[in-house]
Order: sequence, then C-alpha cells, then structure tokens
Amino acid sequence: MRLTRKSRQLILLFPLAVFGTVVKAEETVSQINYAYANYLGTGVYTAGDQAVQVYRMPFYYTLRETEVGKTGIEFRLPVTVGFANFETTDIVDGKIPNNAATITFVPGVDLSYRIVDNWTVSTFLDLGFGYDFRYENTAYVFGAGIRSLATFEFSKHRLELFNGFLYAGNTTQPDDDIIDFNQLETGINLQFPLKKRVWNRKTAVSTYYINYLYFNDLNFLLHQQEAVGVSVQHEVGVTFDTFPDMEILRIPFSRVGLGVRLGDEGEAIRLVFGVPFY
Repeated sequence: MRLTRKSRQLILLFPLAVFGTVVKAEETVSQINYAYANYLGTGVYTAGDQAVQVYRMPFYYTLRETEVGKTGIEFRLPVTVGFANFETTDIVDGKIPNNAATITFVPGVDLSYRIVDNWTVSTFLDLGFGYDFRYENTAYVFGAGIRSLATFEFSKHRLELFNGFLYAGNTTQPDDDIIDFNQLETGINLQFPLKKRVWNRKTAVSTYYINYLYFNDLNFLLHQQEAVGVSVQHEVGVTFDTFPDMEILRIPFSRVGLGVRLGDEGEAIRLVFGVPFY
C-alpha cells in the first residue's frame, strides 16, 4: 500500500471571507480561520479589498476499503497553506502570492461502514496544529463529525442523498481562546447519463443542492467590537461526471463543476473537482 493524493473537492470561492479582519490604528491585518479553511478546502477568500488564498492538499492513506459488513479505515493527512497580504485586484491580474502566512497539518482517522449496498455511514476525528509565520504563534486545530451517503438508481438516473454534521474549531493566541462552529450539511444530487463518451469514458451531468446550517454563527469577519457571522447558506451547482474517473497529474477526479453559494452575509462561486459534498 502507498500514500496517495485524492481531491474530493477543489474549491474556488470568490467573495466570502473565512478569515478575521482586525483593525489596528489605520492598519488592517487578515487572520486566517484555521478550522474553516481546513474543512472547506482550496480557495480564494476575499473581504473588501483584501483576500486570502488557501491551498489544501488532501493526502490520505487507506488501510482497509469499505465493504458491506466490514469497517473501512482511512487515515486523513491534509496539509493546508494560506497566503495573506493579497489584494482583491490581484485575482483579476492573475498574480500569485509568494509568501506563506500560515500552514496547518490536521491528521485524523475516518471509519466508514456500508450498512447496505447503497448506504454508507462514516465518522471521523481530526487533531492537528496551525502555525502563523507572521506572528510566530501556533494554534491547535480539531474537528469531528459523522456523515451519511445513500444512493438510489432509477432506470438510468442516479439519486444521492447526503447528511453530515461537523464540529470544528481552533485555539487562538495569546489567550488560548477557542473559535469553533457546528455545521449541519444536507444535500441532494441527481445524475443524468449522456450519450457522448469523452476519453473513452462514459459521461453524465449532475445537478445538486446543499444546505448549510450553523447552530452557532460561523464568524467570517472578526472586528474589535463587532463579529459578522453566517447562520445559513444555500448552494446549487452542476457537475460533469465521467466513468471511470478522469485523472489530472495522476489525481482521480470523478466530477468537475460549478456551484453558487448564497448566505445571509455573503455569496460565493465554487469550482468543484470531485463530489460536491464534504
């Protein structure tokens, strides 16, 4: 067995922010939300004229595949790198930041159990750390959750129903306070087969909807006197699917698509590689 890379989601988000903005006497500093960035994935997050780029590399190691009546075991080894001091106009200009602001490594274990052929339930526990190069401090990052994915075949169509609960957070310096959030994710995906073959692969198109409910407001922007949070988000999107998976640089991708996420305090455009659910 060998260590491989898998991209369940490669996400490109435009005007949502998942970092804090702290104002200090005419100077504005961006602070990345370690936990949210780790679970959301790769993206560009902006607020006003500031932006943070986050790149998540979802390394993993499968110890045992999931089968009916047998628990699958997977070790998650994601590495996330964040770049700050990046302006919104740089996105249009195509500029790439060259100074890493933060790096996180949040390993964990994922246990999955296939109850019947079309229904899989999994649970996971993650614990790691993040380091801020600008302030030279360390934050502990944690997360745990449970997920359910059920699939149904109707003639040539395929229906997927997803539910997931995530609790995640990270410590802050210098007081070791905890910033955390609870997320309930509910999604539905409907797949339609296409007659056209691409790269000698069968193809299909899928449409999906996901609802994100936060029991305690997810704070995107943190100010000295005011916190701007999100309690509900909705996402709709379309993906192009291939069977078997397509590969880019030997990384398998089952789907490529575009999604739009709307919330009570912002909106986003997602470029999705892989299944749209977490």
